[in-house]
Amino acid sequence: MKRSELVFGAALVPIDFIALLLAASAAYALRTSRYVQQLRPAVFELDLPFLEYLQLAVAVSGLIVIIFALQGLYSIQVTRRPLDEATRIFSGISMGMMAMIVMMFLQAELFQSRFILLAAYGLGVLFVACGRWLVHRLQVFLLRRGVGVHRVVLVGNGRFADQLAQVYAREPHLGFRVVATLPSVQREALERILRTRGIDEVIKTDQTLPAEDNLQLLDFCDTYKLTYRYVPDLFETYAANIRFTQVRGVPLMELQRTPLDGWGRIAKRVIDVAGSAAGLLVLSPLFLLAALLIRLDSPGPIFYRQTRVGRNTQPFEIFKFRSMKAEYCLGERYGGSAAAAYEETLRLKANERSGPLFKMRRDPRVTRFGRLLRKTRIDELPQLLNVFRGEMSLIGPRPHLPHEVALYSKHHHKLFTIKPGMTGMAQVQGNAGLSFEQEAKLDIGYIEDWSLWLDVLLLLKTFRILFTDHNAV
Repeated sequence: MKRSELVFGAALVPIDFIALLLAASAAYALRTSRYVQQLRPAVFELDLPFLEYLQLAVAVSGLIVIIFALQGLYSIQVTRRPLDEATRIFSGISMGMMAMIVMMFLQAELFQSRFILLAAYGLGVLFVACGRWLVHRLQVFLLRRGVGVHRVVLVGNGRFADQLAQVYAREPHLGFRVVATLPSVQREALERILRTRGIDEVIKTDQTLPAEDNLQLLDFCDTYKLTYRYVPDLFETYAANIRFTQVRGVPLMELQRTPLDGWGRIAKRVIDVAGSAAGLLVLSPLFLLAALLIRLDSPGPIFYRQTRVGRNTQPFEIFKFRSMKAEYCLGERYGGSAAAAYEETLRLKANERSGPLFKMRRDPRVTRFGRLLRKTRIDELPQLLNVFRGEMSLIGPRPHLPHEVALYSKHHHKLFTIKPGMTGMAQVQGNAGLSFEQEAKLDIGYIEDWSLWLDVLLLLKTFRILFTDHNAV
């Protein structure tokens, strides 16, 4: 999903809310204007001053925005069909006005102006439609210049491939551009197109491709975290657990990698920013104390930075409080190749975990205060900076080192679908006591079944195990 889609989808919420408030304010101003007062005098404004009226308008506007959300008007997508959107806007505002009429009936002290109610109704539909039209025009303007366009590869011959190619070429405002069409699944060709032109989506248009080709195509999309869609056969069109869309009569079905798309991704990011900012502010005295004690315990930097692998296998630099002697820290700014060689020696002789990860309870490289930092997990707290910067999340799979990731099996690459986290399902269920395969299964399960409520539960459990778990090393 393109970042521009997330931005435009999120922007519609405040735009709709502001448009509804402006409509309500304009209706009030129109009713109290000198011209309308001459035609139909009214004194309701004396009983309901504008500020009290505005408070009521805020409540009704908020209700209408909620109705819009339930109607799917804030679903994240490239572009929207204007007629369908206009119908939903009209029905959403109609339901909001009905609720307002019920309130007026039940509470006699509310104003009784039918004019202002009808004016707000009509202006609300007009203002919201205009606001969304302006957003749509801006989005189309950017799409025509390549911003937010989905680069598509069509796999398979036949009428559906030709029809999609023609539609996407004729209607660039839809937000899709065909960069290549392949008659069959050709892994080398797909790799070359990905390197030279870029790919965001792969669409299988041939329903007769053999199962081996389908699996190969799925593996390619999963490896590079690409959206996979296909033209279904008659049986598959009745599937209920797959996202179904149409492009000018061409049926398409999209396999969803994780619920953390669209609004789930936005909500998780909002929580990450708010949580990391609050954490950094509240824990700043602890940071200062830890920094002082690290300096007193051993010479070297306070923070330890190391390259880890994040979402979509993108490397980033993780922050920790230094818990090792400086000469043993990996990285050129610390011990360099000598430190890496020493870790490899320890890995061969004393690694306590199966799989690609390295864990050792009595690590000789750790300082005295460093053991306390690790035991209490205080050494992990600077990762709040990574969360605030958008490189990590509060909850997610733990980020690992590049040389550890190089040892992953293919199914482990599902872990790169989302941002890594400071804590996660594996940390709550067993931490360092788990094998790597068990950890991967738990994290993949989290990715596939994510919800905001699950994040809340994991955060609460994380706080609990800070005082009860003894697996930290």
